[in-house]
Amino acid sequence: MDTSGGATAAQLRLLSRRTVTVLRTVAVVVAGGAGVAQAGRQMPVVAAVVVGLLVWSAVYARFTPSRWLIVADTGVVAGLCVAQGWVVRAEALPDSTNWVLAVVTITVVGHQWFTATWGGAALTAVLVAAHLVGQAAAGPEVPGGAAMLAMWVFGEAGLSRALRMFLYKAARRADDAVAGSERARRETAVAAARRADEREHLAVLHDTAAATLFAVGTRMVDGTEPGLVRQAARDLDILAAQPQRGDTDLARLLGDVARDAPVTVRLDVSGPIRMPAISASAIEAAAREALTNVARHAGVDSAELVAARHGSTVVVEVADSGRGFDPAGVPAHRHGVTGSITERLDRVGGRARITSTPNEGTVVRLEWPDAEHGRPAGEPARGRAGDGTLSDD
Repeated sequence: MDTSGGATAAQLRLLSRRTVTVLRTVAVVVAGGAGVAQAGRQMPVVAAVVVGLLVWSAVYARFTPSRWLIVADTGVVAGLCVAQGWVVRAEALPDSTNWVLAVVTITVVGHQWFTATWGGAALTAVLVAAHLVGQAAAGPEVPGGAAMLAMWVFGEAGLSRALRMFLYKAARRADDAVAGSERARRETAVAAARRADEREHLAVLHDTAAATLFAVGTRMVDGTEPGLVRQAARDLDILAAQPQRGDTDLARLLGDVARDAPVTVRLDVSGPIRMPAISASAIEAAAREALTNVARHAGVDSAELVAARHGSTVVVEVADSGRGFDPAGVPAHRHGVTGSITERLDRVGGRARITSTPNEGTVVRLEWPDAEHGRPAGEPARGRAGDGTLSDD
């Protein structure tokens, strides 16, 4: 029996096995009942044969589609064909009321679903030959009509085989379509992961070595500051670091960010804040970039960094009272905020919102939903930079 194909073909094999076996059993019961009903004086013999056939049908239904069971089934039905003269009334032998012919027909139809094409054809030929032998043994006047019925049996077997081939071809096409869709999904996911990795690499490069070199190149520093060496060493450590696994404490990471920031930071973190390391690293990097932007653009030398859980959401805010800016007026070629803050949070399932007004300062709000590590409902949240609250909006 064909075992190729995917899930759809496998389900079709299972369904066809059950359906064909049930139909075969029902047909044998009905045909056997008809044989007993029309047996007349042959009743004892016919009844005994039908009982034996029903017992065999139960064995067949239990173990189908074993190859050797199919061969044995062919032998049993062939023996029934040869014995037609003892179990079928003479007047029923050459026509379609012959109950043994009904058993032969349902047998060859069922065998097509459990055998290869040539195997099914060979078993059909064996049963048709046995049927003709049984007809000939019953009387010389029978074989003419029996030959026509034999051709009918071949036709039914061919139709059964054609239906099987059609359904299995359709099942394989469905499996191929599903497999193609799954391949496309995997390729899309791999491409998206590759693009995300590239964007993260560019963001890290922008936040570290590129920023340090830019500061030196534009003479924001003169190259003699003792902190510049530490900054360069920290850049190399970040670029060489491997992605972290498991959980980590965001509060500890933000403490390092505040300590290394190029401006004075008032840190207000209600910790520890346990969360997945990959998400914590994204928030850490975004907060670090926000503080770097304060030093570069805000015109002030201090900022506030506040972090806490708010319900099941981790919220981090970086706020300054500097010159601010109009977010709508940021040139399209400037990717610092987008690549290093907004998209970085997007990649880990969070979001970033930047609120700024010229001459009124800037607030960078980083949010990450953390249902698994969220604090119990009703536990108070810590405050927002500047006024002691972390807002929901």
